[in-house]
Parts: sequence; C-alpha cells; structure tokens
Amino acid sequence: MSDFDTRKKELLQPLLFEAGAGLMDCQGFEFGVALLLFHLARLGAAGLDPTKVSLILENQDKKTAGQLIVLLKKHVMVSEGIETALEEALAARNTLIHRVLIDHIEQVAQAETRASLVLEIRALRIKVQKAKKLLHPFVVAFGEALDGIEQRRIEQEVRQALS
Repeated sequence: MSDFDTRKKELLQPLLFEAGAGLMDCQGFEFGVALLLFHLARLGAAGLDPTKVSLILENQDKKTAGQLIVLLKKHVMVSEGIETALEEALAARNTLIHRVLIDHIEQVAQAETRASLVLEIRALRIKVQKAKKLLHPFVVAFGEALDGIEQRRIEQEVRQALS
C-alpha cells in the first residue's frame, strides 16, 4: 500500500466507520420491521400470511423498507409517535443508504468538513435507531412469547464473544 493510500485510509476511517455503522443500523431496522410483521402474522393479524412474511425474512421475497412500513401500518394500528418515527427513520435510512456519501463527496477532502459529515451521519443514525428502539420491545416480547427466545441471554453471549 502506498503512503497516500495509508494516509487516506487513516483520514477516512472515522467517516467510513460511521457510514458502516449507519448501514448496520439500517439493516437492523429493516429486519426488525420484517420480524415484527412475521410475529404479527403468526399471531393471526388479518391479511398477513406467516409463510409469505417468512420469505421476506429469508430474502426470498424482496421488500424495501418503505414497503415493509406500509405493510406494518396496513395491518396494525401504530401510535402517532411510532408512525412519525418510522417516517423519519425511512427518510434517514434512504439518505444513509443511497445518498449521504455521494451527495457530500466534496466534504471528504478537508478535515473540518469531513468531521461535519460524520456528525450528519450520526444524526441520521439517531433517527433510524429511534424507530428501531420503539419497535424493539414488541419484537422481543413476541419472540419470547412465541419462540422462547431470551433476548437478555443472547445479548450476554454477544457481549462475551466481543470481550
């Protein structure tokens, strides 16, 4: 690796770390919405077929985050707060996944503007995380009730594996 590439990697590391973390947030959010739909389907929510929703979870039936949110709102009454959080998360997700780096490529060259872009990505991540956190208790409760999954135990195992 050339000196330039080494230096570039070092300078871009905080930005690319934050963008990668944003990608993980978005994937977790989308999977959480799909998993909630799956649990609701298994509980008998009208119009939701567990077999069909299972195909979404297995990536055999492609659905965008927006389509998943429409399905959720179609089959479940969500509070105004959750609906707002879902809309904001979707907009933030779309920016993170499709636009944030390319739309701000001119900010990458200078340390000050690069730092500003990192902060912008963090702000978008917070919107995605907020919606995920609002849905999480439902996903966990249904997972425990339907499948006996102990979220606390899984989290402990992950913490041990990363220690």
